[in-house]
Amino acid sequence: MLEFLFFILIVGIVLWVSKTSVRKADFDSFELYIGDVPVDEYLESIENPTKICSTNTSSSQTTYRPSTFDEYIGQEKIKKLLSKYIKASKEREFVFPHLLISGKAGMGKTTLVQIIAKKLGVKVVETITSEIVDTAQVLSLIESCEGGIVFLDEIHSISRDNAEKLYTIMEPTLDSPNIPPFTLVGATTELGEMIQTRKPLVDRFKIQIELEDYTFSDLTDMSLLYQKKLFPNDILKSGTVDLICYNCRNTPRKLIRLLEATVYFNQDIKEVLNCFNIIKNGFTYKDLEILKYLTLNDKGIGLQGLAAYLDTSQANYLFEVEPYLLKQKAILRTPRGRKITEQGVELIKELNCELKIAKE
Repeated sequence: MLEFLFFILIVGIVLWVSKTSVRKADFDSFELYIGDVPVDEYLESIENPTKICSTNTSSSQTTYRPSTFDEYIGQEKIKKLLSKYIKASKEREFVFPHLLISGKAGMGKTTLVQIIAKKLGVKVVETITSEIVDTAQVLSLIESCEGGIVFLDEIHSISRDNAEKLYTIMEPTLDSPNIPPFTLVGATTELGEMIQTRKPLVDRFKIQIELEDYTFSDLTDMSLLYQKKLFPNDILKSGTVDLICYNCRNTPRKLIRLLEATVYFNQDIKEVLNCFNIIKNGFTYKDLEILKYLTLNDKGIGLQGLAAYLDTSQANYLFEVEPYLLKQKAILRTPRGRKITEQGVELIKELNCELKIAKE
């Protein structure tokens, strides 16, 4: 119905132009619009729905991920090691060896895999390991990667049964000739758990690397590179960059989150930290709450008790909350539970002082 009405409208215009003897040149320059879109394009979009008829679409970049080792800041020893293996594999026309990458969440494991695939010139197929029900899915991924990389993220979540079946897939014998050459890359935040419960699987990775903590200089360089690539018109002050680096918990993913928020907040970094519940140096209100709770029992508080107090799951506490407090030596794990350290007691005073200053 709508198409018919537009057709009648166009016919009426044509008749009116012909009656008023408008010159052909004038008629050729005449164009009817619906909003910002010419009528002919609009009608074509009705016949062909896949055509985008809006003229206000934007292709501006909204994220940035390093694509070379030069852009991938830090981890110099690891980059050197991988570069040697990549060069040797290509020269000998060998398949790149199976690789296990360990490190805390947000450290750049996935980015590293993508750079390796690009330098090798191969395809990478990725999946979350917990989604694998049986090895048939792994074989399908191997087929899909076409001699490239099968990337299993969170590989520590693989079941024992599937882990055992992976042994023969990673090291095919004459009895399994149908498995094409490929590279298995596993990423984990729980290397200790894998060694304890899946050691035969760990041993089958010929290359094993652990991402190291980034230096303050590394984090600064990351901030400046990300800002340059994504926000070239927003020049961050050096003091602002320093605060972002001090509060990102030494994690690139958190650094990028704070940096983007700072740009959107017109460089009001203090307001950004407040919105993210960060008090100082990456420590949050929740961290302060935990430390204060631990002072109530010097004999130690168990994992279950802490999780219940925080109204969160034990897994969330273990993987999201506790690691930074342990890293900063604010708490200890003991057979009787978690205990606060002398550094933790001093940290309570420091954070309380910071909150007092903020209120003034």
